[in-house]
Amino acid sequence: MKRAILFIIIFVAGCAGPISMNRTGEDSVSDSQTKEELKLVFLDVGQGDSTLVSSANEAMLIDAGPLDAGRGIILPFLKEQGIGELKFIVATHYHEDHIGGIAEVIKGEDQILGTADDMIPTDGVIDRGETHEGDSPTYEEYSETADGMRHTAHPGDNFTVGGTSVEVVAANGELVDGTKIDIEPYDENSASVVLLLTYGDFRYLHEADLTGGGGDPPYQTIDVETSLAPLVGDVDILKVAHHGSETSSNEDFIEETNPELAIISVGDENDYGHPDEEVVQELLDSGAKVYQTERGWLSDTYDDYVNVADGPITVSVDDEGWSIE
Repeated sequence: MKRAILFIIIFVAGCAGPISMNRTGEDSVSDSQTKEELKLVFLDVGQGDSTLVSSANEAMLIDAGPLDAGRGIILPFLKEQGIGELKFIVATHYHEDHIGGIAEVIKGEDQILGTADDMIPTDGVIDRGETHEGDSPTYEEYSETADGMRHTAHPGDNFTVGGTSVEVVAANGELVDGTKIDIEPYDENSASVVLLLTYGDFRYLHEADLTGGGGDPPYQTIDVETSLAPLVGDVDILKVAHHGSETSSNEDFIEETNPELAIISVGDENDYGHPDEEVVQELLDSGAKVYQTERGWLSDTYDDYVNVADGPITVSVDDEGWSIE
């Protein structure tokens, strides 16, 4: 695994058929971005999650934060970056802080579906495919807007974004080797779609809100992480599950994946106490560098150890390794 080239710069900032594997869309990324072989932008959407992946001339959005983040943060950022087209949108699971902005992104700047500024992904919307238990207005809006675009993610599915390979390694409690974890009583986080991105020797794991058995009884979560970890193995960068919550990132998982860099998407003054400082400490003890989009409830005792961006975090990857802004 390549070692990181590290520097810091202030960044201004019903379901359809199988996933298309080979379709190539028109150029969708500005000339300045084509110089980057792979770029991961962890957008600051407050207490939520949204990641933009761009590689060569294609782009993919993974989640779109809570309500209003799509039109207020993501669409302006795409415009600023010269991205006029997405190949895929991925909804990792159906909690509002992940899918709230997806309908807004698809509807475009005027927020009216069916007009010229729609941001309809050329190869569709990928999600876990099950009906959301306890359907919410946010899920209904997502489902109606993405109607006819949706593809169900199955472990083992592979597709590409530019020169980057994307593999579904977990979805609905099923793992890439066929293992099925019992996620009853049903837990939306445990059902998360988990993606492994590979560019050359570089490996990035996007965990969404996958659970690792943490939490206090009777709210202890189902442990999906421990079984998944050896199937994934060593990664360069980990998108830390569930905003750094105690429900995820168990010790075995961190040891097995051994990330050099851990990214936590979290909002200030959130209602959940994220991130959990024991999780942050375990990541630091493992040797990972930790970056957060916002401070959340992290105490100032970590100021010398954790990088709080208060904005988007960008990782650029080329044949020489990766760097972070």
